[in-house]
Amino acid sequence: MDLVYKTTMLTQGGRGGQVQSDDGRFRLKLAVPAEMGGKEDGANPEQLFAAAFAACFEHSVRHIARQDKLPLRGCYIESTLSLYVNFEGAYRMALSLTAFMAGALDQATADSLMERAKSICPYADATKGNMTLNLKAVLDTPATA
Repeated sequence: MDLVYKTTMLTQGGRGGQVQSDDGRFRLKLAVPAEMGGKEDGANPEQLFAAAFAACFEHSVRHIARQDKLPLRGCYIESTLSLYVNFEGAYRMALSLTAFMAGALDQATADSLMERAKSICPYADATKGNMTLNLKAVLDTPATA
């Protein structure tokens, strides 16, 4: 394998601390969500994960569409992350990604694009078998029969 990119992130204070990149270009205060007993005065790791996964997945969708010369004019991803506690007290995540696609695509092509993006997205690969991932494609202008 050829290395494409490498980054280092620094954290201090856990869920109530801060995170920053080693080059200083990214810095963010973290907070425990109110639902978990926090005061909601910052972002939380689940929000960061959902955002990063969605951005990477959208890029995978756009990459495949470009590669196959599909008529995708635009795309954005809505990402919903759910955090659960199982019977053993371990935390587990489920993520739903809904891609809103514009262009002359039919539903079957949009659905296929989502599945193909799942096969190349490094976040999908890294979490395979470790979390529930639900995918849905919504056409901005559905093709009529």
